[in-house]
Amino acid sequence: MGYAAMKGSLMVLIGILAVALASAVAAAGTTGERVVPAVFVLGDSTLDVGNNNHLPGKGVPRANVPFYGIDFPGGPKATGRFSNGYNVADFIAKNLGFERSPVAYLVLKSRNYLIPSALTRGVSYASAGAGILDSTIEFVPCLIDL
Repeated sequence: MGYAAMKGSLMVLIGILAVALASAVAAAGTTGERVVPAVFVLGDSTLDVGNNNHLPGKGVPRANVPFYGIDFPGGPKATGRFSNGYNVADFIAKNLGFERSPVAYLVLKSRNYLIPSALTRGVSYASAGAGILDSTIEFVPCLIDL
């Protein structure tokens, strides 16, 4: 299969998943209870909830300074999120019946709590700097190899 065909198939799959997610979010917003048992987040800095703060290396983008959490509950403290408050995954998770998006994979792994949390709540694999370009893909293996 050629690159163009693969890219087209991927875009169709992403479109189907987006429609399914939008339907689930709309349904959950009306009932106020969990529609799904767990949420698994994949993405870049717009969804990162602290994975990058645990990645080794000097060139890894990090959100470990207080202004990133200035509007997050609990006051101005470093949250690991590349936003000043809630991110998109938090709003989607909230509409699916969760308090906010799941905890970062590397945080759960360091606490040996990965399996229980993944089953009951989900996990966030999002990593700032991750992308589909060769110049940004270098951060994703760091999450997978650990």
